[in-house]
Amino acid sequence: MELYEINMLEVIQKHDYISQRDISSEVGISLGMVNLLIKKFAKTGLIKAERLSGNKVKYMLTASGFTYLSKKTVDYISRSYKAVLKIQNHMLSVLDENYAKDEMVYIYGMDDDVGEILTDLLRHHGYKYQWVVKPAEGMKFVQWQDAGNDGIFILKLLS
Repeated sequence: MELYEINMLEVIQKHDYISQRDISSEVGISLGMVNLLIKKFAKTGLIKAERLSGNKVKYMLTASGFTYLSKKTVDYISRSYKAVLKIQNHMLSVLDENYAKDEMVYIYGMDDDVGEILTDLLRHHGYKYQWVVKPAEGMKFVQWQDAGNDGIFILKLLS
C-alpha cells in the first residue's frame, strides 16, 4: 500500500464527517483518486460508507481498517527506529576514527532532526561539540555528511 493510501485512512479515522473533496485536499491527491480508493477500501473491508442524507456520506474505519492502520504505523515506527540506529552507528564510527574524547567536534549545517541525533550522540558518548555558523580557515570536513544538500557536516580543526 502506498503512503498516500495510509494517509487517506488516517484522515478518515481522524474526521467523523469529511467529504471526498476535503480528503483530496488534506491528502494531496486528486478527487478521482479519492473516489477510487474509497471504493477499493470499502471492497476490501477497511472502511464502511454510510449514506446520511442527500449526497452526505460518512466514512468510518472498520475493525480491520483500524488493525491494518495500526500495523502500518508500527511498521513505520520500526523502520524509522532502525534508520536512526543506522545513522547513529555510522556517525559514531566516524567520530571514533577521527576524534579523541577531549577534542572539540564542530558541527556545521542545519540544526534539524539529524542535528539532534548527532548532538544527542555526542553528549551521550562524552564528546565536546560546538555549532559553527561558518567554517573557519583551516577546518576540514571529515567523512560523514548527512544525505541532504542542506544537511549536517562534522568539521575538524587542523593544527
